[in-house]
Amino acid sequence: MIHTVLGPIEDRELGITLPHEHIMVGFIEDGKLTRDDYKRQEVVNLILPYLLELKNVGCQTFVDCTPEYLGRDPHVLCELAEKSGLHIITNTGFYQAPYLSPFVYEIPESELAKVWIGEYDEGIESTGVKPGFIKIALNRGRLIPVQEKIVRAALTASIETGLPIQAHTNDGIAVLHVLEIMAERHFDPSRFIWVHAQNEKNLSLHEQAFKQGMWIQLDSIMRWTNEDNCKLLQAFLDRGMKEKLLLSQDLGWYSVGKAQGGDIRPYHKLFTEFIPYAVEWGIDRSLLDGLMSCNPAKALRNRS
Repeated sequence: MIHTVLGPIEDRELGITLPHEHIMVGFIEDGKLTRDDYKRQEVVNLILPYLLELKNVGCQTFVDCTPEYLGRDPHVLCELAEKSGLHIITNTGFYQAPYLSPFVYEIPESELAKVWIGEYDEGIESTGVKPGFIKIALNRGRLIPVQEKIVRAALTASIETGLPIQAHTNDGIAVLHVLEIMAERHFDPSRFIWVHAQNEKNLSLHEQAFKQGMWIQLDSIMRWTNEDNCKLLQAFLDRGMKEKLLLSQDLGWYSVGKAQGGDIRPYHKLFTEFIPYAVEWGIDRSLLDGLMSCNPAKALRNRS
């Protein structure tokens, strides 16, 4: 079972999935982004055509990775899900400094976990919308104290709710630190998705994470060249990691504070440009389909 903004669905209903994209982001420091900083209807009107285009090329599920204090809005997501016909999944959790509310630094790990568990149990902002995963972020290198607290709270919340964790990640050293914490807490790494894994060039670190069960997400598709992405994907496939790979783009989005949302990048090109290129390059189409459907369903499954 997986929670979408319009309610739970079975794993098999997820279908072709983009596991890491964004509807809206507002990079306003110290958790000061408010609903007054943007117009909900403008966001819906501007983003809806991009989602309809995505739906028309066969995608069925859109995972919105914008966390609280950075532009998560369940009202916007529900309206877009209803109008587009896409399954849309949102999250609980927090990002990283300087985009954290001051209270995050002050409260203990256990209270932080309760915030996210509460959103799962009661719904987000009294909407009844349940998160489908926990979104956090890691700094580069070994974790600084506030990020380590966030990681530990996320593990607690994941154990309590069954939700997987997606972690914005700057390098493999941070992931190794997280694996240490997971071992200490007896946490299953298969509940953790290494976001932006393409940014770490040492593939031996990915292999280490993979062998412990962690998901490896390559979300540079349509940010890097098709050839570069094919070479990177093939390198992972050659190392036998296809069972734990996820593909996405990390694109969109309506930028809060910019006229008409700024430069919104379309979501459909992974399907209309990259996949045809990858097949011609020599990557099997059925394998790509599995990376876009079977793997997301396994990675995002709620284990409560």
